[in-house]
Amino acid sequence: MKWEYLRAEEFDNAIHKSGGLCVMTLGCLEKHGQHLPVGTDSLMGDKIVEFASERAEVTMFPTTMWLGDVSLSHTFENAAENNKCGFIGINPKTLLIILEELCDEIARNGFTKILFINAHNENADLLSIFCRAQFYKKKHYATMWASAYDFTKQLSPGNMYEAALSDPEYFSMLTKEDLNTLKSWSDIGANEKYMDFIETTLAYGIYPKLVAADKYDAIESQNTQKITFPNELGISTCAYRTNNHPDVQCENHLPGCTKTIGDAAVKLSVDRLVKMFEYLKNDNSSVDVMEEFCLM
Repeated sequence: MKWEYLRAEEFDNAIHKSGGLCVMTLGCLEKHGQHLPVGTDSLMGDKIVEFASERAEVTMFPTTMWLGDVSLSHTFENAAENNKCGFIGINPKTLLIILEELCDEIARNGFTKILFINAHNENADLLSIFCRAQFYKKKHYATMWASAYDFTKQLSPGNMYEAALSDPEYFSMLTKEDLNTLKSWSDIGANEKYMDFIETTLAYGIYPKLVAADKYDAIESQNTQKITFPNELGISTCAYRTNNHPDVQCENHLPGCTKTIGDAAVKLSVDRLVKMFEYLKNDNSSVDVMEEFCLM
C-alpha cells in the first residue's frame, strides 16, 4: 500500500493491515558510471520495496530520492568534478533532522514501527546512528533499518549459481548462458567488480530501458589508490571509495549482464523483503523496548 495513494479515511485500515508498520526506501542521487542513471539506487530500491509492500500488505512511505548520504562526494576536488551533473549532497546533520521529523510525522499518523530500507550502501552509517539516537529521546515508536539487497550472500554470483542448480523451477527465467555467466563471475570473488555486475543486472531487471550498455566503456574506470590501508590492519574510512574511484565506477567491462539475471535478482530480493515485512507486522518487541528503556 503506497501512502500517497490512500485517501484520508483509509489510513486507519491501512495501519491495521500493516500491523503498525511503515516502510521507507532510502537511496540517493549520484553518478553511477556512464551506463546507469543518477537515480539508480533510489529507483531500484523503491521498486523492490513497492513489490514487497504490496505482497505483504504494509504501508510504504513516499520515496524521496535526494534523501541519502552522499555528502563526502562533494568535499573532494576530483569527486566534485565528476559528480557535478545530477549529484545532490546534503550535510548528514541536516539529514538526521529531516529523518527525525519525518518519523515523528509518520508516528503522529498512527504508525508504531518504521523500517528504513537502505538502497545506497553509504547510508548505512547514517541510519545506524539515527536509529541508535532515538533511544535518547522518549519515542512511542520504533525505528529500524535493513539493506534492500543481500549482495554478499543471496545475490553473489556464486550463490545464485548454486541456488539455480538446486532449484531450477524457481530460477526458470535463467538461460544456460546466464548460468555460465554467473559461474564465471563467481570465480572473481566478492569484490567491487562483481558488485558493479550485480547492480547493473538489477537495473536490467527493473528498468531495462535506463541501462545504456553502449556506455560501459565510455570512460576508463580508475583506481587512484590514494588510500591503501593494509587489509590485515582492519582500518576503515568513509573516504575510501570517493577518493579511489572518483568516477564512481569500478569496472568497465561487465560481460553477461542480462535482464533475465536481473529478473532472478529482483525475485530473490522481493521475496526476502516480504518475509521481513511479514515478520515485523506481527512483532511488537521493538516498540515495547522503546517504551520501556528510552533514556528520557
